[in-house]
Amino acid sequence: METLWRWFFRCVIGIGVLFAAFSVLLVIGMNRPHVTQSDGYADVTPDAVAATLSESLPKTATEVRYCRASVGMGGRLLIYRFSAPDADLHAHAQAEFAAHWDKPKLKTIPGSTSPITDHEVKLYKSGFGIDADWMLPPSNAVGTLYESADGQFSHRPTIFVDDANGVLYFQMTD
Repeated sequence: METLWRWFFRCVIGIGVLFAAFSVLLVIGMNRPHVTQSDGYADVTPDAVAATLSESLPKTATEVRYCRASVGMGGRLLIYRFSAPDADLHAHAQAEFAAHWDKPKLKTIPGSTSPITDHEVKLYKSGFGIDADWMLPPSNAVGTLYESADGQFSHRPTIFVDDANGVLYFQMTD
């Protein structure tokens, strides 16, 4: 009978150790960033198209760069940029808001400077481990800002169309 209790006790301890090891691996795994990004600037690719909300890019799009990242139970990031003629950039910005699952009302602010700053790029690096210097517009960037009319930024796109340089910058986080 003593042998039976000894094996039972060993099994219980073994299961506890396995459960603890599994829990530690789960916590570590969930808190590591998962990043999918382009490898430099490219033309339109299926992966780049899949990185948009509307799952489309203008046929005139060039210099496309994108990044999707997630960490833990809720930290997600979607950023991309591309060059195209101004009419295509503005049409794409409106299409992205129309394709958003929550259908937020759109607010446009012409004559704006970029909302994407060096501070935000540093947050991308610290939170997701990505280098997103390519999301910083040049200092002469002036254009139209597309954002949610309700003022909420979580789970809502923020799009800056740089009319001076013909580039669209998209970011959405939660």
